[in-house]
Amino acid sequence: MTGFGRAAGALSARYFVAVTAKSVNHRFLETSVRIPDYLWEAEATVRALTSETFARGKVDISIRVQRTAQPDYNVRINTQIANTVVPQLRAIAEELGLGSTFSGSDLLRVPDLLQVEPIDAEITEEERESLAIIVRDALAQMKAMRVREGESLRTDITTRLQTIRELQQRLAAHRDEIRDELLASYQQRVQEIAKVAGVDVNQDRIAQEVVIMVEKGDVAEELTRLAHHVEQAEKAVSGGEAAGKKLDFLSQEMLREVNTMGSKSRSAALRTLVVELKTEVERIREQVQNVE
Repeated sequence: MTGFGRAAGALSARYFVAVTAKSVNHRFLETSVRIPDYLWEAEATVRALTSETFARGKVDISIRVQRTAQPDYNVRINTQIANTVVPQLRAIAEELGLGSTFSGSDLLRVPDLLQVEPIDAEITEEERESLAIIVRDALAQMKAMRVREGESLRTDITTRLQTIRELQQRLAAHRDEIRDELLASYQQRVQEIAKVAGVDVNQDRIAQEVVIMVEKGDVAEELTRLAHHVEQAEKAVSGGEAAGKKLDFLSQEMLREVNTMGSKSRSAALRTLVVELKTEVERIREQVQNVE
């Protein structure tokens, strides 16, 4: 499911942060966190908050930090460079009659001789808690957007489940008609084969084999299991908990039953209804990939 959230605030007198959170569809929860190196200790907290809030989706969290107070600096002179370069410069200057006096500005021109680095103190517990509050705010905004999308998905999936139930009931209503059609078709086929082969087959034997073939082609078990899967899917959709993975599994099982009915079908009416069923189930499978 897609969503977006943004929150900002001060962690302390030295940091101000802006947190951006966005998500796209994904079968599992995959979290990506972009955070400055000097706040790396807080990354685990951000990931934990995401796992507490969401179960599925590819979540991208970006944390931008602005310093509101100057840090302390560590000034270091690279003595190895100084011991190597300065004597050579002095020797060249004396050789050219330029004297051996060097000013501070001359020495600063030597690359990497003077190294100035900010000293980043570890993030404090108070700053960590402030960051958690801001991250929760951004995740809450993103969740609210996902909830609105989820409501529209629920309506669509519920409508399609109702359509599947109606098609299943239509199939059940035509079951006797389909059995009679299969029975007549198999009887005619067996007689045609016997005639072409030039053999006489006992009518009781023909009836026995035809009944067995018709029983194998009956879709009663598939219809019962399909109705059960639809009922379970409706309960999952109407529940208040995460149902994406369950709906994904149920849609696969519904498709399995529909495909089995399709493989058994010999009736034109049955095939038409099976195609309509398969279309609705496939659309549900596509939608539940977006459901948490």
